[in-house]
Formats: sequence, C-alpha cells, structure tokens
Amino acid sequence: MKMKKTAIWLLVLSFFTSSLLWGETIVTNASEIDSIPNTTRNIKDYDDSYLSVTGYASLGVNDRSQYIDTSYYRKVKTEREFLQAILDAGNGSVKVIEVARDLNLGWKELNLSEEEAKKYRFIREYRDPMNGFTNPILASSGVSQLDVNNVNGLTIFSKKGKTIRHVEINLQRSTNDVVIRNLNFDGMWQWDDTGRHKEVGWTFIKVNGANNVWIDHSKFSIASDGLIDTENGGSNITISWSEFGLPANENPPEDSDIYQSIQFMEEKYAASELNIDSVYYKMRNGGATKEQIMAYSAYHSKVHLTGSGDKDYVDYVSSSGKDYKDGNQRIRLTLAYNRYTNIGQRVPMIRQGTGHAYNLYLDNSTHEDVLENVSAISEHGRDTLSRALNARNGASIAADTSVFHDINEPIIGAEIQGLDTKNMDAQWAELFHDAYNRNLIVNSQISNKYGTYTGSSWDNNGENLFTRGFTWYDKSTIGNWAWSSHIVGSENMDKMNPPSEPFTFEYNYDEELPYTYNVLPLNSVVETLSEYAGVNKINNNIKDWLKTE
Repeated sequence: MKMKKTAIWLLVLSFFTSSLLWGETIVTNASEIDSIPNTTRNIKDYDDSYLSVTGYASLGVNDRSQYIDTSYYRKVKTEREFLQAILDAGNGSVKVIEVARDLNLGWKELNLSEEEAKKYRFIREYRDPMNGFTNPILASSGVSQLDVNNVNGLTIFSKKGKTIRHVEINLQRSTNDVVIRNLNFDGMWQWDDTGRHKEVGWTFIKVNGANNVWIDHSKFSIASDGLIDTENGGSNITISWSEFGLPANENPPEDSDIYQSIQFMEEKYAASELNIDSVYYKMRNGGATKEQIMAYSAYHSKVHLTGSGDKDYVDYVSSSGKDYKDGNQRIRLTLAYNRYTNIGQRVPMIRQGTGHAYNLYLDNSTHEDVLENVSAISEHGRDTLSRALNARNGASIAADTSVFHDINEPIIGAEIQGLDTKNMDAQWAELFHDAYNRNLIVNSQISNKYGTYTGSSWDNNGENLFTRGFTWYDKSTIGNWAWSSHIVGSENMDKMNPPSEPFTFEYNYDEELPYTYNVLPLNSVVETLSEYAGVNKINNNIKDWLKTE
C-alpha cells in the first residue's frame, strides 16, 4: 500500500510540474512523448557510423570510390578546369570532381571569352542588386549562376576543405544522385541598406528539382537570400554535419564580406552620402559604432526555403506531353547533425512536403546580445527574427533530440493554414485554407529569454516554450501524426488553371519513415556538433569521402 501511495504521489507531482504556467522564467522537464511516431531510431554515442549517408538521401545516392584512378575522376585546380569537369559530368564522362584549390567563380573574375561562354553555357552572370553593390569585393568579382544539368551520379568534394566563392549552384531537375562534401561556400553577401533582404536572390546551393542529393560536412557563411533552398519538387535530400551562419564579431577579417561591405557603408556615412532612410545611417546616427554593426551583420535571415511557391501544388504536363515533376508534395528533406549560428528563420520552411530533422544545434546568442545591448541597432535593425520549424500548406516537419539556444520561436505558423495566410495571395490562401500543418519537436531542449525547457512540443497540451510562435486550431489533434499529405484529385488538376474551391487533403497517418536513423544523446549534441559539424572537421582519405557507408 505504501508503494502504491508513493507511485500515485509521483504521478501527481509529475502532472503538476508539467502543467505549471510560466511567467518570466520557466525551468521544467516534462515529457509526454520522447520519439516521433512511426519512426525507428537508435540513440548512440558518436562513432564512424555517423559518417554514412543518412536520411532521405540514403534512398538514392551511391558510392563512387570505385572511380579512383580512372578517367571518371577529375582533380581540378582552376576555375576553368572546374567548368570543364561540370561539362563532362553532363555527358557522363566525369563522376568525381575533387576541388584541390579555392575557386573564385564570379562572372567578372571568370572573364570568359565569347567562345568559352558558348562552351560553358550552363554558367551565366547573376543580375546586380537593385540598389547597386555595397560590397567592393562582389562589385569587382561579379556573381554567377551555375546550372548542373543532365547529370546522373556525381560527387564534388575537397580533401582539404577548399572554398567556392561568388557563385550560386543550381541542381536542376534533370540531375540525380549528387553528393557535395567537405567544401566551404562563401562570398555571396553584402549589406542591404533597406534591411528587407529583397534586393537580390543570391543563394549558395539551390536544389532546383534535382533528386537524391547529399550535402555533407560543409560550411555556409551568410548570403543575400537563402543558404540551401529546394524548389520545383526536389526530393530525397539530406543536409548533414554542416555549419551555417557566423558568430557575431566586432572585428571580422579584413578580407571578409562583412568587413568590406560595412567599411564601404562607413565611408558613405562619413562623407554624408546616406539619406535619412538608410538603415546604416539610422544606426550610426543613433549611437551604434561601425564595429557593433559588423557584429550585428553576422546574421542570416532565410536558411532553408523548401517549396518554391504556393502555386507548385501539383506535377503538371506541358502541351508537348512532358511531365514536369515540380509538385511541392514530392519534397522529402532531412536535416541531420547541423549547427546553425545566428539565423533568422526557415530551419526549415516547407510547403506541402515532408521534413525530418535530428541532432540540430541552433544558437542565436551572440546576435541576441547585440540586439539587447545596442539600442540603436535594436531600434533600427530589421534582423530580429529567431525561428526554426515552419510547416505550411499541409507539410509535416518533425525534429528529434535537438538544442535551441536563444531561439525565441522554435515553431512558427499555425496548425491550420487558414489561420496563417498573411503572406499568401488571396487565391492560394483560399485554396489551402483547410490544410493542416504538422510541426513536432521531441526529446529536445530550448533556452531563451523566456526560460528553459526540455521535452516535446506536445507536452502540457501543446503549451510550452517550443510553441510560443505557433497557433493551434484544434488541440485534439495532438498525437495525431501524419508524415505526409496529398491533395485529393490533384492528379487531374491543371497547375495553370487551379480549382476555385478549397483543396481537400488526405493525410497518411499510417506512413512510416522509410529509414532508420541514429541520434546522439541530447546531453552530447552541443559538444559533438561543435567538434565535428562543418568543413575540415574530420580527416578522411579520398576513398572515405567517396563512400556512402
């Protein structure tokens, strides 16, 4: 009887702890669910097995270690050698590209002859920013867009973690089975004096309809738009062991984009060449120093846009009979073992498709420190968002065993799309009105200005620090998980002539995740990712970089 009373008391105490309302600070450990429904995972310490391809890409990328010492292996040391290797990959004569030197692929840097421009027609000049260049490096280098077309099986890697600058790489829908490993991507940012990040669309990598893509052990600094975006129905994508963003730093390297661009703005300010609408002028005039603005600039707003637009709700067939696979409901994305520093939103944002995230470490603390301690920046700076998961238009996103530090809205949006249509055109707001968006965080920890919490976003009937930015429609749906959804009758719909009535959805409640995955224990996520996520963090030989297992 005594043991029974003790058990009842512990149950009551647990319920009471998990039901407390928070004020300014909350510290609690309540968990009603510690795993994602319909998944199989292993919790284990870090070892070499974590170097294998994981997630959705494991369903379709292939080992290319057999190409070592063959004609299919190409080691490149110059920009033109790289372009030639991409060209040859398109006709199937190159399967591996090893980047052995830093590559500067800006359009002006390349300075292609007329004959070369025709030969390498897959690379072109990116349009200039609407309000001109504020980064002297980019003004002199130019920016390029490089399309990877008609490739079936290609690994691009660097043994030494070399850098690719001044180019957006587009993996087009005619491309399948691409692996990118141990590369550093930089040189795609400049100060936007409007603060809106609308002047230009520079992104490091765009999966533009490609299937079976693995991006691993790489580093992405900050860019003017996305970091890695997925559009036009790209599917079976894994981004793993990579590092995104930068810590706030009042003294960045002089050859960095931040230093060069802010120094340019400072000279404009000193010469009284900025008008009163200038964000830089407002910050400096309000008392912020140039160095403090440099620290503030180490922030990236839009990280992983996934789903190019509300209109891409269905595959469609052209008048010639060609089937274009650009339906957002095809999207399958895995984010695993990634570290994000001073990011704003979209980790990830997905329209209609499916996202699975595990062992992520998001840390906005140094950017939050700048906002908190420099009043002129907090008053005039627009880069204040601190968000992560955003499922839209019937998408499902689940995060497992992750750490959120100074992320104020880990989940953003609404359970039903009809409650979150402010950024949609009226037509699409009506069509997607009844779509259920599913977001879930399990076995994770958050600490921010509101307090600290460990558990699940379904704890306490969905009222906890994980869901402060999320609007519930019907909390009876808590626990009712579906990995994906489908618009009823979409097979017979015309993308160019959408219906007028709201879509009806089918939700796949019995669907199981098609792979088993490994997660690090929660208490080792920060330490392990700090040591191993990013470029040049592991010492692989060439064969190991080309292996998938």
